Amino acid sequence: MKKTTLVVGFFFVIICGLMIVFAPDNLSRIFVIVQSVLMLLGFVFGIFRVSSYASAFKTGRAVIFRTKKEIQTNDLWLPISRNESVFFIDELDKDFEVYKKLVAERKKNPYGVLPDIEETYNEDTISLKIWRGAVNQVSETLTGIGILGTFVGLIIGVGSIGFSSVTAAITSLQTMINGIEIAFYTSIVGIILSICFNLTYKFYWNILLRDLRLFIDDFHKNVIPSEETQMKELQVKYYSTMLAKNSEVPKA
Repeated sequence: MKKTTLVVGFFFVIICGLMIVFAPDNLSRIFVIVQSVLMLLGFVFGIFRVSSYASAFKTGRAVIFRTKKEIQTNDLWLPISRNESVFFIDELDKDFEVYKKLVAERKKNPYGVLPDIEETYNEDTISLKIWRGAVNQVSETLTGIGILGTFVGLIIGVGSIGFSSVTAAITSLQTMINGIEIAFYTSIVGIILSICFNLTYKFYWNILLRDLRLFIDDFHKNVIPSEETQMKELQVKYYSTMLAKNSEVPKA
């Protein structure tokens, strides 16, 4: 997964480099450099982090299956909770430490419901950790910078118009054409980079959600059931106990 992500990053670098090389002039090149830096920052702090979290949840699933294979027991919670690291990402492992304390506290009550792992790891909490709201602005900002370059180019082109003489007219016409080139080029670059970043980020985000869901399902199935399942089991246990007591009552 990480190797694939690095290849994607290298592809982004190539795209940005080509856009900078083919810039028609220095002003448009400045705009493209700003767009490229923003896109690469979005890759590092957005796409790469999402990829790392997706790999972390895959690692969490591997820990569950490895523990299940090595230790033949119906209660996997104890051996899994002894792992110093489950995800090999500090933020996720710290949250798991907090979760372990909650489980230990709830276990003191034999009829209590253990906390659901989904309360600790879900789409909302992961979104906050990877600053998804901020990363989502990268695509729009890339387009916005391109539009800004468009207006700057148009201002340069229109502001240079002068017809005091034939020479001035020809010179102003050339300047206007250069300004229009800046206008179109920065907008095109902004749209291309925005589309590339947006599609890639959404692709990796969907992979993360899939791996998160698979981890939660495997955890519910093999370690600690969901709160809903635990409630149903407690109800069945309660009714079974009541039936057993009623059957022991001697008949008059």
